[in-house]
Amino acid sequence: MSRNFLIKLKANSKLLHIVSVRRCCTSPKNGFTVTVLDGCHKVGRHTALILKQSPLISELRLHDIDSTICFVAEDLSHIDTRTKVKSFCGQSVLKNAVADADIVVCLGGCRSKISETCKDLFEKNVDAVRTAAWHCIEFSPKAIFCIAKPPIEAFVPLVTEEYKKAGVHDYRKIIGISSVACMRSNSFIGLISGQDSSQVRCPVVGGASKGCVVACISQTKPEQVHPQHHKIIQDSIAISEDEVLKAYHNRGTSCLAAALAISRFVNCQLKALNGETNCVDCAFVKQTGHIGQFLPYMTSIVRLGRHGLLSAHMPKINGYEAHCLKRAALYIKDYIKLGETFVTGERKGIKEIKSEITKAVKCN
Repeated sequence: MSRNFLIKLKANSKLLHIVSVRRCCTSPKNGFTVTVLDGCHKVGRHTALILKQSPLISELRLHDIDSTICFVAEDLSHIDTRTKVKSFCGQSVLKNAVADADIVVCLGGCRSKISETCKDLFEKNVDAVRTAAWHCIEFSPKAIFCIAKPPIEAFVPLVTEEYKKAGVHDYRKIIGISSVACMRSNSFIGLISGQDSSQVRCPVVGGASKGCVVACISQTKPEQVHPQHHKIIQDSIAISEDEVLKAYHNRGTSCLAAALAISRFVNCQLKALNGETNCVDCAFVKQTGHIGQFLPYMTSIVRLGRHGLLSAHMPKINGYEAHCLKRAALYIKDYIKLGETFVTGERKGIKEIKSEITKAVKCN
């Protein structure tokens, strides 16, 4: 072997090493950052437990105003996966929790009593959602903001209006997670029809709250359900959360199914961020085209992409499902208006009205 050949071989090997280093430096992002807000909530803890096992997450951030969030993060950090867990306690560090995150998940605040209405939940959760939106607008406007705090029918429009006011609105990045409705639909259809629930796929439209969910049972895959069972399944989905609360004797929340549903949706969005193309689920999002004339926001079949929502599709529905959707639309429109007007100031909030009444009583 000649000396000149050895010199050329060494030079080529150095060149190959440099090229390989450059390729590593310019390779796609190795893992994503996900922030879970209200991580101490029952739903938050279970969601974090499932997300800790995701191979697509390099950093999982948990935020809560409760100091026990530090203990939750420490406990999760003992799980032997590549995902690193960080805790953020207090309102002052919320900006650090959301800064440069790829996905921010706002969850918790679920119904704990059957008597709680959607408007009660709105008053209970609105401050937390609005504060989270403000911090994302300021410190992480490119993050995909996922809302799983009820009622999402009011909070998705509310957050959208906040983003519009700040001049950073991108409807693709504001998504209401309604996957738990799909999960319940699949489960009830499998139970009644005798199919394997894990193989059932039933799209859901409308919303996610009680009275807003419409399962498109006529479009169930792989097998269709007998028409006489459609009403039974719709009714079962409508009261499913109440049944769980009754089982807990109004001392708990429907957190286990919700946590898994939220985690599945987040993982689906992470796959889309990672470049996969067939990432489809159901979510409550802003509607465009002719569907937007019926309802500006609603749950529909969504395809996810690198920037969040890629497209939204309305499945075919039969006459009974259309009747259910028209009835649900009355509630959804009211919740949309509740969220939008809370930001625009066209209608006063319940707290403001109560305070004015209290002042008037004291003056008299």
